[in-house]
Amino acid sequence: MVQCCVPCCYNRNDVNKTIPYYRFPLDENEKRRWLQVIRRKDFTPNHNSRVCGWHFPHGKAAGPSRFAWNEGKAPPDQISQTAKRKKKMLPATAEDEGRSEPSPGHVNTAQQTPSTSDVLVLQTENDMLRKENEKLKQELEKQKQSFSFSQISSHPDRVNYYTGLPNAATVSFLEALLSKVDLQYHFDWNVQNMPLIDQLLLTLMKLRLNCGVLDLSTRFNCCRATVTNIFITISSALHDILYVGMMANKIPSRLKDRTSLPECFQPFPNCRIVLDCTEVAASNTESLDTLSHLYSHYKGFTTHKALIGMAPNGAITFVSDLYGGSTSDKAITADCGVLQQLEAGDMVMADKSFTIHDILPAGVSLNVPTFPVNEQFTTEEVNHNRLIASARVHVERSIQRLKTFHILSCIPYQYKKHANKLLKVCVCLTNLQTPTLREMA
Repeated sequence: MVQCCVPCCYNRNDVNKTIPYYRFPLDENEKRRWLQVIRRKDFTPNHNSRVCGWHFPHGKAAGPSRFAWNEGKAPPDQISQTAKRKKKMLPATAEDEGRSEPSPGHVNTAQQTPSTSDVLVLQTENDMLRKENEKLKQELEKQKQSFSFSQISSHPDRVNYYTGLPNAATVSFLEALLSKVDLQYHFDWNVQNMPLIDQLLLTLMKLRLNCGVLDLSTRFNCCRATVTNIFITISSALHDILYVGMMANKIPSRLKDRTSLPECFQPFPNCRIVLDCTEVAASNTESLDTLSHLYSHYKGFTTHKALIGMAPNGAITFVSDLYGGSTSDKAITADCGVLQQLEAGDMVMADKSFTIHDILPAGVSLNVPTFPVNEQFTTEEVNHNRLIASARVHVERSIQRLKTFHILSCIPYQYKKHANKLLKVCVCLTNLQTPTLREMA
């Protein structure tokens, strides 16, 4: 049992269960102020000493300020106890003894009037409910401030800006795919206070805009650890679903490519894939030996490099792992596994830097711009190079689309281990954008 230690207050927690009971503050100055206002200067409170919530009309932080001696009224329990004692002490007067019993139809209005103690209890409960209501309002307002997919889903331009995807239906499609897998969260604890659609939105915003972790934690009203947990988990799941499940080692055959062959590729009906390399800036936190491996003479700074393969219709059908920026195009092509998927009769189109004639499988041809003979192109060479350029330009367009996912501008160092997955997820998301076929026709 806990009892209020204020003089003349008889509130106990077993009687007044709706009133809170507060310990004395640890701060000595604040404790002395409490003792002074409750008129117990010589009292030394211990761990079990309490002051009931009736004395705190403005909350615990403001300190006790309501007392029987300064408001002209006693605490709820004191009034009831005093009324009982007075009732026992006062003798019955002659007037009371001679008073007749009320008739059955008579209503005693004095008995219907609520007692002062009841009024004070209701006032205390009302104060507590008001504070709880204010707290809930603040929490609700805080929830309204959290960024969510529902705020942008009806605006395709906003969906595209934040996610890189054309519309809300595409985002909902990805959510449906994610909902069918058992997500294994990176930090081994589940995120339960954020809907899956908003976790997906957070991940897409990191890929698309490369927002900082603090920025995302502020937007989505969560801690930074939650942002990292969500991003690594959802991006890994998208990699397994979109890349491993739908794209890895599945370059379309040239017969399938012919079903959607645009006009600019009509002179090259056997073209199965167009190859080009792209580079991603690397953080300068590596050892000197590693930095020399990452240094790109083409870019003039440290980079990672990947091989991109595009089908004639503009879809990216192959992406390699990331290599050091100093690795040659030929070395990446030989090592990444793309050649093992080609068949006799296929044609590969590439830039003139791809000197890969000698490593192509038997029966596979290479079509690259010709070099000038006698320092001047012939008419046939000019026409040939023009046709190749009009076709090859679209792999550069696809790479441009890929680079709109700004995390590829420079993958943050803390995600270095996940760099290959992030690149391949961005490739898959690029393929979910509006097809480029009509642009190429």
